[in-house]
Amino acid sequence: MRKKCLLIGALMGAYGAAFANADDPNAVMIELKNHTTYSYVLEDSPELQYRNDSLFVKGSVSLSYSFSDVSKYYFARIPMPCGNEGVPEVQANEVRVTYLDNKNVLIEGLSESAQVGLFTVLGELIKQTNSSENGVVQLSLPDIKGVYIVKVNDQSIKLIKK
Repeated sequence: MRKKCLLIGALMGAYGAAFANADDPNAVMIELKNHTTYSYVLEDSPELQYRNDSLFVKGSVSLSYSFSDVSKYYFARIPMPCGNEGVPEVQANEVRVTYLDNKNVLIEGLSESAQVGLFTVLGELIKQTNSSENGVVQLSLPDIKGVYIVKVNDQSIKLIKK
């Protein structure tokens, strides 16, 4: 419990200190001990929660991270894209999911020919594909609203279709 309180206090302090700066942060960055980094744009209003020794991020993509796997998390200023300019490059070991619209998602940062599966929440396989040479997959979500799971190797990512 004390660990959670310290983490919450540190996060609130970092958030306050970051907003005191003229370069207001526009993203929450989460770095894992395996050197994978995830970013959440603050304009999308991600919600951070702490439960059962895990950090939950609820937003357009919702994920949870065990505190034992998190190296650090912080608020940062990242360049925002204008067309294709200013789009940050995907680093090695970083999987990024981007909603292109309400039907299509783009998954970047995969290894060449990585196997990607789209599942229902009941575990039924909807479609399976391999990434391109540049480690990218574009998936079309079913027409039905709901929650879907994208599985990339041993990592699962929850998607919500509105």
